[in-house]
Amino acid sequence: MSLPVARRSGGLLSNPDFRRVWAAGAVTGMVRWLDMLVLTLFARDLAEAAGFVALAFLVRMAPRLLFGMFVGALADRFNRKKIWIGSLLILSVMYFALTVWVMLVGIDFWLLLVFVFIAGTVWSVEFPTRRAMIADVVAPHQVGRAVGLDWSTDSIVRIPGPLIGAGLLQELGAEWAYLFTACAFIISAAIASTLQYRRPPRASDSADPQGFGEVARETMADIRAGFQYIRGSQLLVGTLMVTLAFNLLFPAYNAALPDIGQELLGVDKLRIGVLEALVGAGSFVSALVIAGWSSWGQSGRIYYAGTAWFILCVTAMALSPWYELSMVVAFCMGFGFSAFAIMQTSLLVTRTPAEMRGRVMGVLSMVIGMGPLTGLQVFFMFDWFGIQGGVISVVIEAAALMLLAVLIWPVIVRRLPGSDPRIAAAFAPQRVR
Repeated sequence: MSLPVARRSGGLLSNPDFRRVWAAGAVTGMVRWLDMLVLTLFARDLAEAAGFVALAFLVRMAPRLLFGMFVGALADRFNRKKIWIGSLLILSVMYFALTVWVMLVGIDFWLLLVFVFIAGTVWSVEFPTRRAMIADVVAPHQVGRAVGLDWSTDSIVRIPGPLIGAGLLQELGAEWAYLFTACAFIISAAIASTLQYRRPPRASDSADPQGFGEVARETMADIRAGFQYIRGSQLLVGTLMVTLAFNLLFPAYNAALPDIGQELLGVDKLRIGVLEALVGAGSFVSALVIAGWSSWGQSGRIYYAGTAWFILCVTAMALSPWYELSMVVAFCMGFGFSAFAIMQTSLLVTRTPAEMRGRVMGVLSMVIGMGPLTGLQVFFMFDWFGIQGGVISVVIEAAALMLLAVLIWPVIVRRLPGSDPRIAAAFAPQRVR
């Protein structure tokens, strides 16, 4: 890590609350990447065709679309720490149960989908809650660096996560990968439980509703306010459109990865895990570069360019005839992924007041959940056009969305205002409770 980056991170790491959120997030980040690759490879073993793997991704991400905004509103209304820890403990119990079931009974593809949907529902709670808490536990001027450090760490743990998952799946079986995941959630919950956290004050705290009906009405009002807040900012809307383009392609690529590796490149599961680890390595290097020289004013440009670079790398990965070339492409893909991931959260969190962050991150979770709807089309595309043709078809769709985003919301590629509040006010939406 470069000296400038280390100095900037040092102030954050001296904050014990941020250290706990960061460390617990590192553990869950590792098992998220592990679980994603294991789901891809295990579902392909159980299913008849690559299209069914895309269906598994659709089921995994659907809860974000269905419940993301509600979870975000609840995270703004109730104690985020309790919601977060509760989700981690539930996930631990679920993965322990799955481990026992696979060991003693076995599982078929359709039963796995049932588990994936339930687990995805709980995952949809963890995502907006922890991301919102990052901004809660640091000073306002540190939010951008905190998000950057968190995503840099997510890139680092993307290296061991897929390697451990692919290794356990290939050598011992899926049940051992799920057992590892269950234990990791226990560790993450234990770290989170030591966090000293107070919910940010809300304008309505002096008159909190009583009774389920009134809480439900207030929650729906919060959701409407969240959408109203986002609609008032071209920057936020444009950011979410680019997010949709990325998440249109990402699940399609992951669904095709087992066949790209095993059928087109002729490699085993562990070497597919190496490809995913190389994406993590590239992401980490990219995160250091972004943190070392980028300014806030370039965030939108880096975000857009990184997403476009990711689309190009997916195209190259689908067409690569050699494993060695695919390794280089995977490393380069990490640069685009990191630029997208870091700037996505930074743009949303730094432009949102504390009492609104849960709802904005909930909308982000919902938009991410919309992307895997491509599972419905690639289910047929992989059969009609083959693996390569199916991926390229979705690449064209994602590129079209990117072009649409920059034409309608050009602010996302303009230089953004710095610390001058008078300039920043021109880019900020009207504040809504």
